[in-house]
Amino acid sequence: MEKVSAQIAVSYVSAYKGLMDETYLSSLKTDHWVPILQESVKAGDTCLIAESAGLMIGSSVFGTAYDGNERFAQWHAFYLLPEFIGFGIGHWFFEKLEREMIMMGCKYCILEVLSSNSRAIKFYLSHGFHKLETFDIEENGMTLTCD
Repeated sequence: MEKVSAQIAVSYVSAYKGLMDETYLSSLKTDHWVPILQESVKAGDTCLIAESAGLMIGSSVFGTAYDGNERFAQWHAFYLLPEFIGFGIGHWFFEKLEREMIMMGCKYCILEVLSSNSRAIKFYLSHGFHKLETFDIEENGMTLTCD
C-alpha cells in the first residue's frame, strides 16, 4: 500500500499541477493514499500495478457495481509516473484494465475526470468513453468541475 500510495502521490501532483490548488498539492505526503487504498481493498476493489524493470510506474483502482440490470466498473484512479506518459504505456495499461473489467462481467465503465484535464479527457475519449454530464464536487476546500 505504501509503494502504491507513493507512486500515486508523484503522479497525482504532476497530473493536477496548474489544475488544482498548489498549496493543497504541495501538502500531500507519500502516504496520503494509504487509508484510501485500504478502504478500497476492504470494499473489494481491484488494484492493478504497471511495472517496468522492477519499478512501479503506474497504478489503477476500480470497483464493480450493479445498475439493476448489469454489472459495471467504477474506475477510481489511473495514474502513471510523469516520465512514462506519452509512450503508449497508458494505452497498454488501459487494455489490461479493460480485459480485467470484462473478465469480472462488467458491461460498461464509469469514471470522473476534472473538466480542465484535457490530456486525460482526450485519452478517455480516444478509448471509447463518452461524456455523460458535468457536475461540481467539493473536495479539500476546493470546488472542482468534473465530467
